[in-house]
Amino acid sequence: MEIGTIKILLIEDSNFDARIISDMLTNIESKDFIKTQFKISWVKNLSQALDILEKNYFDIILLDLTLPDSMGIDTLKKVNTEFPEVPIIVMTSLNDHIIAINAVKSGAQDYLIKGQFNTNLLLRAIYYSIERHKMLVALRSMALIDQLTGLYNRHGFMNLAQHHIKLAKRKNKDLLIMYCDLDNLKYINDNYGHVEGDNIIKDTANILKSTFRESDVISRFGGDEFVVLAIDVSREVICKLIDRLEKNIREHNKNMKKPYKISMSIGVKVFNPNCSDEIEEILNEADRLMYKNKRLKKKGKRLFPC
Repeated sequence: MEIGTIKILLIEDSNFDARIISDMLTNIESKDFIKTQFKISWVKNLSQALDILEKNYFDIILLDLTLPDSMGIDTLKKVNTEFPEVPIIVMTSLNDHIIAINAVKSGAQDYLIKGQFNTNLLLRAIYYSIERHKMLVALRSMALIDQLTGLYNRHGFMNLAQHHIKLAKRKNKDLLIMYCDLDNLKYINDNYGHVEGDNIIKDTANILKSTFRESDVISRFGGDEFVVLAIDVSREVICKLIDRLEKNIREHNKNMKKPYKISMSIGVKVFNPNCSDEIEEILNEADRLMYKNKRLKKKGKRLFPC
């Protein structure tokens, strides 16, 4: 089996157990797995694990459920909540199938009982966990993506927003929520047909993608509404983002050569990591500001003094 290099984060406080696992993965004799190289990073507690996961990519995590700063299934939940993109195999010294089942229910791809697995069992658990996780990610993506635009749908946005809010609070970083609403989609649908309406929605998605970074979360929230979560931004850049978006809309309209133009109203809310607001409250405020801006536009005014 040829996969190349697999990067493993081993979270294990026991020097003895860590050495056993390291030896297993560096002295491979199985013909099925000999072409694979393993790069192991070893930490001894949960705090170190969360720090290294923030800064590095890993293909899989081997997680001891008994750590100096975290115990049991809660350890798994903390890692899986913060870094759901990395598959996890839990390790326990207890031959307790209830713990094992709870671990899998809580997001682990597999489990190993210390002292009861050999190299081949460890390797198979690693490979199968990685492949199983890839399939689950693909299935989840299908449920989280808007089929017309390729953006995240409402469900996908909410899942990612919850994750980024937790990270923002931990890293003390601001987030920006921009709520966008197409001003004239109903008019376009009624007068030019729903095919043209769909084209406008897809064009709007492309404008948003060209305006924001790949690391930002762009979603079609439903119908003619789009929501963007911009990561690690401050109040000082709001005007720059709005100007960039409006510039991209103007350029698109200029090149589109259609009897109608794309127009949108926006509402912007900055998330302060020190406040207790939930994502729903932030969205509601951004939505309220968007409708206020829509009313002001009809009077030739604008909400943002940029």
